[in-house]
Amino acid sequence: MFRQRSRVAPNRKSVFLSHERWQYTGNSYTRMSQLPKHVLELVADQEVANTVVELDENSMNPQCDKEKFFQDLKIVLGRLMNFESRRGQDDGGVDDEQNKYAISLYKHGGVDVLVRILMFPSLFPPFTKARDESDIDLRIKAMVLDILTKITPTTVGEEVTTYLMEQEDVLSYMFTLLAHQKTFINACQLIEDMLQSKKILLDLNKINNIQTLIQCLRDEQLANFCRILAVAISDLDIYDNKSSLFAQNKQKRSKGFINVRDINQELLLSIPELLPRLVNLAVSKTYTPRYPGMQSELDCWMEWIENQMAEESHDLPVDDEMDDFIGGVTAPTTAGSPMLLQQGLKITEELVQRVEVVYVLGLFLLGKHRKKVQRKLAELKLAPGLSELFDQFIWKCQVGRYSSRHRMRGHNAACECSPEVALKIQFLRLVHSFCDHSDYKHLLLSKNELNEVKRINAKAGSLQLLNLDNVNKLLMCRGSKGLLTKIVDVMKKEPTTSTFRFWLARAVESYLRGNTSYCDQIFLMRRGLLQHVASNIVDHEIRHKEILQSSFDLLGELVKFNIEAFKTFDSILTTQEKCDKFINTVNRNLVDSNMFIRSLILSLEHFRAEDENQKDYSKRDSKLLNYIADFSRQLDYLYRLISIIDVQNLTQENVSCLNTTLVFLMFANRKHQLGRYLQALKDEKEGMLEVNGSVQFMTNFRDLLVFWQDHYLHKDKDCSALEKSSRISFDYWKQTVATLVSGDAENECAIAHYCTRPPCERTI
Repeated sequence: MFRQRSRVAPNRKSVFLSHERWQYTGNSYTRMSQLPKHVLELVADQEVANTVVELDENSMNPQCDKEKFFQDLKIVLGRLMNFESRRGQDDGGVDDEQNKYAISLYKHGGVDVLVRILMFPSLFPPFTKARDESDIDLRIKAMVLDILTKITPTTVGEEVTTYLMEQEDVLSYMFTLLAHQKTFINACQLIEDMLQSKKILLDLNKINNIQTLIQCLRDEQLANFCRILAVAISDLDIYDNKSSLFAQNKQKRSKGFINVRDINQELLLSIPELLPRLVNLAVSKTYTPRYPGMQSELDCWMEWIENQMAEESHDLPVDDEMDDFIGGVTAPTTAGSPMLLQQGLKITEELVQRVEVVYVLGLFLLGKHRKKVQRKLAELKLAPGLSELFDQFIWKCQVGRYSSRHRMRGHNAACECSPEVALKIQFLRLVHSFCDHSDYKHLLLSKNELNEVKRINAKAGSLQLLNLDNVNKLLMCRGSKGLLTKIVDVMKKEPTTSTFRFWLARAVESYLRGNTSYCDQIFLMRRGLLQHVASNIVDHEIRHKEILQSSFDLLGELVKFNIEAFKTFDSILTTQEKCDKFINTVNRNLVDSNMFIRSLILSLEHFRAEDENQKDYSKRDSKLLNYIADFSRQLDYLYRLISIIDVQNLTQENVSCLNTTLVFLMFANRKHQLGRYLQALKDEKEGMLEVNGSVQFMTNFRDLLVFWQDHYLHKDKDCSALEKSSRISFDYWKQTVATLVSGDAENECAIAHYCTRPPCERTI
């Protein structure tokens, strides 16, 4: 790369004299424009060389013709764009052309020149509140940003983004461009590309005047800015290893580790008007495109496209559209054509912005300020707003199998693809996070539905909720149906293979999660949810792991501690064939079904401790409870759950298997049978293993429990969820684990007693 390092310009006529000066002063050629013309003529790619030289010379000249400057940049942009149709043809060669041009531009110092154009103060004064930059300057900068964003997906893209991150003040300056209408879209895109190329999460406090900048953004600029916030407060980007809990714990405990995500969240939440503005943007009633009589999203989008094409086919302008120029959505349609505001890009950008806003609201609910954010979002009437936005969605079940006029090329009739898929998914994720262990989940009901829940709650006995009278009716969903019921209605009608079933089930499951709520379970059972989810597993072969897992998780929350739910389940498993089919599905997918298994054992022990009627029902009549009550089956589940995990492969998805084994063993401990279970695990499985294999099995189990202590007993871990969901005090969880990992080999309740060689001390 050619970089500007000296103040004394080399001789543009004589390479020999320049070389001689370099020997004495260290100054030599640093830019393409400094080379003599006869040397430039030897450069292989003359087009790129001449372009870089011309741009370089203009970038150093405050008196240059800026309109011509803009046109020169437009030519560069055109060379990096693919104007050919991608339908029905192989575009590999076309894309190769753009890639080759990007490589040549980078190698000939073009990126250096572009950065200088972006930053050079003599041509473009620094951003200040008192002095805005001129329209032409901003258009030129928008064009530079567009060019750089077109380079980042190429084979030199990583080198370019790394180079940009290394340049002093470039990132901070680009943040200021977010406040300008002409540059906010593509400045945001480039910042996002730069941040994603960097392994260390950006501390927003290091951006000058970041709070003032956010406050001055207009609504569409703030929505666009959420693309950057999504990177800055993501819960995944703070760890080097994105899945291993062991590696994440090790990194968290390491010296010098700083949770930048939490720091960024604190900074953003200190801006009073940020959350209110984000909520308003997320639930805005302006939702396009929608046309009366159109039965599918794709039909609406195709109608909109046809209308736009009809409008744009007449009176096409011959000059660039400068008055309404917005970088990122103002673009040429063919090589050399005028720069026009592309309505297709504009409406897509608006949809993407709403997706990002909804996503960011969900991310705020994942940090250590979750409870505070849940309360604030409830006060901002998020629940009724989301309920009204949900009414705008069109689901596959509402369209019918073949009623859509249009189908995406290469997709079958069952395909759910549309531009709005991402919004639906992020919407359901937000509902999930808002309800998760939340004091405000009942805001998803309507007032009539809340009254129904209260009537059920009055008959709930020991499972009665105490806070239903505290629900603020002014913050609830409006109309006869609340958001929860609307989600259930859609879920019941969606096809078995619908990708949305996972997210729909997750949203409802999070509503039930936490303190077991008998009244909420019955409310949902009255709407046929238990019958639907269980029958879906019994009557169909569900192959999608995510759909199966979410179905079992939801079933677990629906039946937990609820005798009526188990009776309903018995009415579904009416034949031995259906019962076997359901149990086999549970056993074939143990990681996905382990939360349901945990719910069975918790419910069994709960009913045994209740009145005689529930005790007798669980002992004699319930198919599922009779199944899980068998000691040999419990032992088999324990062995299999322990065998499929070890410390190195533990993730957020399978760590629940470890907690399920502990539930079995806590009840055994409570009955003074812990030693019996451990001995049986060793003895009954030694027929399947060598002696050393049995020792390894028990040692692995102990290592897992040592990890459990390290993971759950750390000061920054909120363990209340384990206590609420199981109705077992967390102290008893800790006590049972401490007994199991004890190094006392004489203690029959310690794993060490069943190892022929002493287990190592803490391995983690």
